[in-house]
Amino acid sequence: MWWGHQIPAWYVVSETNGAIEDHTPFIVAYNEEEAQEKAKQQYGANIQLEQDPDVLDTWFSSGLWPFSTMGWPEETTDLKTYYPTSVLVTGFDIIFFWVARMTMLAGHFTNQMPFKDVYIHGLVLDENGQKQSKSKGNGIDPLLMIEKYGTDALRYTLISKVAGAGQDITFDYNRTNDTSESVEASRNFANKLWNAARFAMMNLDGKTPQQLGKPAPETLELCDRWILSRFHQVVRQTRERIQTYGLGEAAQGLYEFIWGDFCDWYIELAKTRLWKDAQSSSRLVAQQTLAYVLEGILKLLHPFMPHITEEIWQTLTQATDEVLALQAYPEVDQGAIAPDLERAFELLFGTIRTIRNLRATLEIKQGAKVSVILQTESEEERSILGSGKTYIQTLAKVEQLTITPTLTEEIGQVIAGVFGTVQILIPLTGIVDVEALYTKLEKNLSKVEGEIKTLTDRLNNPSFVNKARPEVVEGAREALAEAQKQAEILRERLQHLKGL
Repeated sequence: MWWGHQIPAWYVVSETNGAIEDHTPFIVAYNEEEAQEKAKQQYGANIQLEQDPDVLDTWFSSGLWPFSTMGWPEETTDLKTYYPTSVLVTGFDIIFFWVARMTMLAGHFTNQMPFKDVYIHGLVLDENGQKQSKSKGNGIDPLLMIEKYGTDALRYTLISKVAGAGQDITFDYNRTNDTSESVEASRNFANKLWNAARFAMMNLDGKTPQQLGKPAPETLELCDRWILSRFHQVVRQTRERIQTYGLGEAAQGLYEFIWGDFCDWYIELAKTRLWKDAQSSSRLVAQQTLAYVLEGILKLLHPFMPHITEEIWQTLTQATDEVLALQAYPEVDQGAIAPDLERAFELLFGTIRTIRNLRATLEIKQGAKVSVILQTESEEERSILGSGKTYIQTLAKVEQLTITPTLTEEIGQVIAGVFGTVQILIPLTGIVDVEALYTKLEKNLSKVEGEIKTLTDRLNNPSFVNKARPEVVEGAREALAEAQKQAEILRERLQHLKGL
């Protein structure tokens, strides 16, 4: 592909006067030899040619790109095979300058449109919200972000924010903003996946997913069936979203499944089984399910985070002459999808979260076990809670769990929470001194409010903001935000304890 190629026009000048004037005749030809022949035929042998010094601009040249790179104007094999293509990915700012020219030139020279779809994304702007420009010298070097957060984190953020929403985002190297926080969150996501994969492989006895095999349906426990249902739901959603260019939605859906369903819930549910006797059939099924879903996750996420997924997959599968990039993308197993089971686990997880929040309010130590009463008039909900009783007791550190349709007995002082139509109660007798805890939280709140006042006064002082180093000012802002968050949590806990 030529860039800025010289205009194929040759001016016919005399031997005695080589100056080019407005009325100087010219010849257009494919090359100088052809121009010479044409000029001799029209003006005789005693002529001199000089090619126009101007060049065709970049936009004209790039307008020819879709077909000229395939060997056009010859009817090459590449042209027949790869032209027209399916999709062009571009920013909205060059729709007229580039995309329109490509369609017009392609239509004129080939009688075909060069692509079926145009996928339009947003732009990455500089810290002042200006478009990057060579003339302005405000180009953003992605290597700085890569050095700080990693290649996959930056790639995932751009797919989520720019390609997904199709909106502009602003990068600022010197200050924390929404974009840098998003890249940091993407890095944390990569770390989460890495640690989850490391835990899984530590508990697979050195075996690969292929060696373990896929678990037989009749051997699956309730949580295995749930994670497989969620996995295949996400496979279906991801494939559909990619096919309809919903790349941001696909990325976000994978984030929620991997971080939430797989890491925070299934791995925690599987731990007790993985730590059982090596000959336990329950342990084997947990290993099989864990390995199967982990490998599927790596395949699903590979287009979004290619480096970390390739690295993990190579270790997980012990591949020697294969790469993840060439593996088939996961297919949906409709038979594994169980919407009713997924709704049941939403109830179980919501109940567990509520118990954990109540424990946090009471500042009950993580290892301490409590008694919990779950009350709901719904027979279906009681059945679901009963089937997941072991999960509730394990993940919420519950020693005695009572599931009842009504509260008929006097149960003394309790702290209560609600999830849906399920009332969740923790009896307080022998667990916590509510008055002492209330006093302690009040003192903590007073201390945090003092920190908030000090930081606020400092940031409202123009002398500090203008004279202090930028990182010091930014540190003060972050400290203020953290203190305000702590104060909000303490106020919520005090409000909860006030009625006890």
